[in-house]
Amino acid sequence: MNRRALLACLAALPLAAALPAHAAGVNVSAINGYLLGLRSAQGRFRQTNPNGSTQTGRFYLAKPGRIRFEYDTPKGAMVIADGEWVGVFDPKSNRNPTRYPLSKTPLSLLLRDRISLAEPGLVLGATRDANGTDITVVDPRAPGEGRMVMRFSDDPIVLKRWEITTKTGQRTRVALTEFRPGVAINGSLFNIELAASKYR
Repeated sequence: MNRRALLACLAALPLAAALPAHAAGVNVSAINGYLLGLRSAQGRFRQTNPNGSTQTGRFYLAKPGRIRFEYDTPKGAMVIADGEWVGVFDPKSNRNPTRYPLSKTPLSLLLRDRISLAEPGLVLGATRDANGTDITVVDPRAPGEGRMVMRFSDDPIVLKRWEITTKTGQRTRVALTEFRPGVAINGSLFNIELAASKYR
């Protein structure tokens, strides 16, 4: 084994030690590095809702803690996370957006500033098949709030989708049909109050 390969193996040891046994064969260290390097992105998505219906739209992501989904239909439907809160905009209502703590949703794990898949209790499992790698995570501080499965392509490693299962068993899948990482994004897109003022 050459020096570079040996160093790579040693660097992966803390991660490997923290993962469940059925995570063997998955390059978790490389995926962790990818997530750390993913600071911003934008593109398009297709969402599959718990009732089987689908929606499409555009998303904007900027770490830490910020993401915005703009749905094609119904017009005006949005979900915005500003780093602390998630605001859900319903075009059928004239009220202010419904707000939820970001920390109460597994999506907060993806949006962390510095995620470590070696954190005890974070990774429930990791599997790999011909189409890529799935990493299942929960918030160790609130494991009852639900879980998220992130899917990555293998070569190169790219985030392809995630599926969130809430504590009531409702599943929502978001597939990234267009993904442009490393783009500059206007921070005002994640301002819930600003979006609400334009929404009324």
